[in-house]
Amino acid sequence: MILERFERDVIMQEHNLYEIVIHHVSDHVLEGGFIGWLNQNLLSTKLFGIFDMRITKFVLMLWIAAFLCILIFVPLARTIKKNKYGSKSRWINMWEFIISFVYNGIVEPNFSGENRKKVVPYFLSLFFFIIFANYLGMIPGLATATGNLAVTGGLALCTFFAVIAAGFIKHGPLWIVTGIVPRGIPWPFFPLLWAIELMGLIIRPFSLTIRLFANMTAGHVVIIVFLFLIIMFQSYLVGIGSVAGALLINFLELLVALIQAYIFTLLSAMYIGEAMDSH
Repeated sequence: MILERFERDVIMQEHNLYEIVIHHVSDHVLEGGFIGWLNQNLLSTKLFGIFDMRITKFVLMLWIAAFLCILIFVPLARTIKKNKYGSKSRWINMWEFIISFVYNGIVEPNFSGENRKKVVPYFLSLFFFIIFANYLGMIPGLATATGNLAVTGGLALCTFFAVIAAGFIKHGPLWIVTGIVPRGIPWPFFPLLWAIELMGLIIRPFSLTIRLFANMTAGHVVIIVFLFLIIMFQSYLVGIGSVAGALLINFLELLVALIQAYIFTLLSAMYIGEAMDSH
């Protein structure tokens, strides 16, 4: 079915690989069905004349990822609360193991004391939301929401605003002036170092945005290219190599989806923890 869909796309788009890649990795408004009816009737007018409220494929993927978080962790939290001495359920134990991994590997090394309990809900939500969004894109017919700059940029901005809020709440409004520069710096060098540190603070959300976006998009693009080669050369030898390469990249994507969620959450914890503890 996948090959038939790619063959149809190639014929319709005159073997333009660029258009095929853009079609599969870009966002578009959903048409048809109940969501299409909503887009055409109730959501067709822009909010305040500016914001397009129509449902796109990536918006739908974000809703599904959020729904999965609620569906899994709300009952899970209630069950764990009732069973204070642990549960024999493998399902519950699996999620407890992952939660412990996030807490011990990400939150605990970057925060101290009571701060850990305060920040752990944010990092658990961030980690699992990215995990679900990443793996939804591995299901045929669905899309990877984190392969969109607007999505990864929104997640990065959440971390950026959390960094600013943590610094202001913990150290006061002067944190942006004195808190981002290491202590003990001679005053003649202070303006230069402050400008460098401020630039680094501003660049961080951009690096988070591009890192997650690029890694989640690259694998899908490579798989599309491998499959395109089958249609383009129409050779059994090329087909065997292309399918093998696509399968290899697909398995690699399973690991990349997990690693990128971990890296994004870890870097967010490092940035926020640094703002709370200052230099």
